[in-house]
Amino acid sequence: MQMRYLWLFLLVCGISFKGVAQRRPINTEAEIAGAVVNGPQTPFWLRSNQYGIIPLEGSFVTARAGAFRHYVVADSSRPSPKKLDWGVGVQSVLNVVFSTKQKEILWPEIYAKGKWGKFEIFAGRRRELFGIGDSTLSSGFVAWSGNAIPFPKIQLQTIDYVPLTFLKSIIAFKGSFAHGWFTVPYMENAFFHQKTLYARFGKPHWRLQIYAGLNHQVQWGGKADYLLGTDFAVNGQLPSTFRDYLSVLTGHYPDDLSNDRYTVFDGTNRIGNHVGSYDFGIEWKHSDWNVLLYHQHPYEDASGLAFQNFPDGLTGLRLLRRGSAQKISLRHLVIEWLSTTNQSGAIFDPQATYQGTDNYFNHGQYKEGWSYQEHTLGTPFIAPRPTLAAALAQIPAGGFFPNNQLRMVYLATVWQLSSTLSLQTRSSFSQNLGSFSNLYTPAISQFSNMIGANWQLPHLQGFALHASFAFDQGDLLPPSYAGFFGLKKKW
Repeated sequence: MQMRYLWLFLLVCGISFKGVAQRRPINTEAEIAGAVVNGPQTPFWLRSNQYGIIPLEGSFVTARAGAFRHYVVADSSRPSPKKLDWGVGVQSVLNVVFSTKQKEILWPEIYAKGKWGKFEIFAGRRRELFGIGDSTLSSGFVAWSGNAIPFPKIQLQTIDYVPLTFLKSIIAFKGSFAHGWFTVPYMENAFFHQKTLYARFGKPHWRLQIYAGLNHQVQWGGKADYLLGTDFAVNGQLPSTFRDYLSVLTGHYPDDLSNDRYTVFDGTNRIGNHVGSYDFGIEWKHSDWNVLLYHQHPYEDASGLAFQNFPDGLTGLRLLRRGSAQKISLRHLVIEWLSTTNQSGAIFDPQATYQGTDNYFNHGQYKEGWSYQEHTLGTPFIAPRPTLAAALAQIPAGGFFPNNQLRMVYLATVWQLSSTLSLQTRSSFSQNLGSFSNLYTPAISQFSNMIGANWQLPHLQGFALHASFAFDQGDLLPPSYAGFFGLKKKW
């Protein structure tokens, strides 16, 4: 009943906002869609990097609605944007899976935000990406990809890059600082810490610009029954005091080897599960093309910070066509290479400066590691155990991410076929080696592909039809095929 009222509310909002769109920065949207799946689960490229809103198993229908109040922007009636402004956003998703008759309601976005000049604070759930790369066609950023549904947090950040005027805007920076709540069923009262800092070298109008920066995320705190009687926690409780938060914030080792708050596990490691990436990029803005070359280097401990796991990471090339579209033209191209096989070496030596066997995304204290609601937070190619083929998922070794050593090549394109019709493709091929605790011999190959069309209906303003076909072939994921069809309306 509550969901029925929600849809009615958003529909009324959409009708009422339509008439005031010229005066207020408000947008609403609604979509109805469905997928027919032939196989045990939805193909990889229909569900990955979708913020966790696509069901994993079986044919389904989905209904989505959202309303957003954005900041006022500069236009012909306002020479500059408002310095002090506010906004809100809400999006809900209703999924119904036919095979299991399961119904779920998801809230990928529900937030309030405010800004003062170039600085913003927001609270709630909000779709985000962190890293330097192509934000629309990437295979998934290495540390934070938009593959999982957002979780609640409070975040202070800059709005885009802020130029340093005393350096004639040659250098600009952007950053963020957040505290969140890691609300997962297997752990009570877990927290989340995040900070980012990025720099851009080159004035905004220069053709050549260079980017560099990093992001740092930490799962920390919490209590769980499965930790009782283990060497990972004191009476099932992980360190959660303000003093522990300062260690999480700085990344320093604790002062004590063990005490009444934590065991030797935390005493010999940094408190919490740390994940992040160094990011680098070079952008060339030509009159016809925008070219971006980027690399994201992952780290989970000191060895990654010291590049002992090089060349692990995501390397990409983005070509984006500028100017007006021709009848048939390539508008957007992304090529990426992902490698995670080094992991600072195969030997773990607790006495060494760099221990090795980084074991990406797995963690001893958080049994589902770098995931949220069973969706990988980083690159979706390091996939959770429940998504793997049955023969691999049943092997007990390897943790929640049994396959975190792999090599992958990826190609994605967007073609403009007419003024109202576009075509998108995504293709990936990977060689998967398992993990140090369970190597796949020989390596397991996997190919995933998707082709989709988007048609802006010429006689129905704001309406668009979307159709996609995707499949998985290989031995890592269950073989499957699926078609997805949807109708979307924006006001």
